Amino acid sequence: MATTSYNTSGAISDVLIGTGVLYVGAKGSTFPTEDSTTATAWADNDSAWTDVGYSEDGWSLEYDKTFEDIMVAEEIDPIKSVKTAQEIRLTGTLAQASMAAIKEAFGGGTITEDDTTNFASGFDTYTPPSTDDFTEKSLMLVTEGPGGAIRHFHIPRAVNVGAFTMAHQKAPQKVLLAVEFKILVPDSASTSVGTTNGKQNLFKIIDNTNASTEGSVN
Repeated sequence: MATTSYNTSGAISDVLIGTGVLYVGAKGSTFPTEDSTTATAWADNDSAWTDVGYSEDGWSLEYDKTFEDIMVAEEIDPIKSVKTAQEIRLTGTLAQASMAAIKEAFGGGTITEDDTTNFASGFDTYTPPSTDDFTEKSLMLVTEGPGGAIRHFHIPRAVNVGAFTMAHQKAPQKVLLAVEFKILVPDSASTSVGTTNGKQNLFKIIDNTNASTEGSVN
């Protein structure tokens, strides 16, 4: 039997691998401009942004949509389907259990270094947030991009809505901290990533083709 051969215009350089690096900043932190050629080095040296460190399985951008059908008496099939809600999330699991990671996974709170108010010198403390005091953040995910580019995800406003679990288990199990950032409409205190049809964009994806100056992001 003859074998049929199929040709494809697929580009190997567009097949992406690697976990990327997630940076977290206070809401309103300034993103690198499009002409920046050193985004990862820039973020590493900018005190407004913090590299969250090791992850368990990298980072996922997830988009859920809710559609509702429009029906009329004369048809048994929908004549339209309209989007009535959407939710965009950035999710992952931190593989470091530092005080900073605990604060990030909890969604806020206070770290006091060398808490001599309550302890002798040399004790750091973490206090979780109050019921309504969860902290909104700006996020920047830096990953491998197509064709050797470095890809940036700029997210002006997000809040961690995930459940908190910190399990200490028998080796080789690690202490893991899941995070689930829900992406929100930017407000007046957020750094804008532009508008579409008069509405604020929730995020922006930028491919920097001058990737040789950025270093590794895997």
